[in-house]
Amino acid sequence: MASLRHRVRITALQILFEVDLTDHALDMVLERQLQEELLPSDGKRFLQRLVLGVWEHRSYLDRVIEEAAPNWPVTQMPGVDKAVLRIALFELLIDDVEQTPVKAVINEAVELAKHFGSDNSSRFVNGVLGTVVGRHMDGQQE
Repeated sequence: MASLRHRVRITALQILFEVDLTDHALDMVLERQLQEELLPSDGKRFLQRLVLGVWEHRSYLDRVIEEAAPNWPVTQMPGVDKAVLRIALFELLIDDVEQTPVKAVINEAVELAKHFGSDNSSRFVNGVLGTVVGRHMDGQQE
């Protein structure tokens, strides 16, 4: 069985993908998923922090993505890749509550990209995250 954090990241990916591609309200989509997923309270808190944090900081996260992958404008990027990268970058650069290890965040993002993205998604996600970590996180713990 998948770990709780893995399930939460999958749910966050689904929510962010839907909200980014439709005009559905974030709070409505989040509430619907919270009712469907039946997560324990710590899972719900993690999901809310991920989804709301990514959405609040998406302009900054998209700039970071575009700096790391200048040949791939975020507006032309597959929705799954964009959502996976936003989640991982939020965890790496912004979320100071969890402090998930860098390698764990990257491994999780690559797994999500393999499972939900296209054939090239996992390599693309790994490359972008590797570039960002090299630029933004040198000297921080692994």
